[in-house]
Amino acid sequence: MFSVKGKVSVVTGSGRGIGRAVALALGAEGSKLVINAKKGVQEVNETERELKEIGAESISVLADVGTREGCRNLIQKAMERFGSVDVLINNAGLGIYREFLELDDQIIDKVLRTSLNSAIYCSHEATKVMNEGVIINMSSIAGILPFKGLSIYSVAKEGMLALTKAMARELAPRIRVNAVAPGVVRTKMGDSLISLLGVDEETFAKKYTLLGRVVTPEDVAQAVLFLVKMPTITGQTIVVDSGQLLVGS
Repeated sequence: MFSVKGKVSVVTGSGRGIGRAVALALGAEGSKLVINAKKGVQEVNETERELKEIGAESISVLADVGTREGCRNLIQKAMERFGSVDVLINNAGLGIYREFLELDDQIIDKVLRTSLNSAIYCSHEATKVMNEGVIINMSSIAGILPFKGLSIYSVAKEGMLALTKAMARELAPRIRVNAVAPGVVRTKMGDSLISLLGVDEETFAKKYTLLGRVVTPEDVAQAVLFLVKMPTITGQTIVVDSGQLLVGS
């Protein structure tokens, strides 16, 4: 098994939600963390505080990973502080609900930059300095079965799945690349999607999942941790959705 103890993990979009849960799961295993948000100082400070409570060493880097410059800065800061990058979690993402004919160029560009370009740029910068390592891309079941009102987000998340396979082929055996595709998760974005349906969480879980429960950030974090540690899996995607994809198919 690949051990993250003493290794350096970079987690984009880790000020809250899934990113924070992933950072804490890695920190609990002894990894050193580089956490990131675009502007959320208070959020990354809270993530750092929680990491400190479990004895994990960390730094926070405010950077827009939807840009090449932001990703380059993030990886440079990691190298300056810790001297290596061993694990990259491409978690940053943005979903803006708009029906297709209501989209404008600003929304299209913003969603693609945050939810797809960030993974391309950060992976490109990280693989330049990685000796051996692991990359995990945070996709979504929206990349497998597109959601109404989330067309561009769905395009980005399906792109993440293709990117995962392409990088896995090109970077092996030095770097393993896998993806996790969550369903609706108990986060700010997930809660907003449930609200759009006009139901509460309990009703949503009963109607739209097989297991009758909404996925938590911690559920997703455990799937990420499994893929990071398993040395014989690459180019694959794990769906974590309580059976939501099957209900919707």
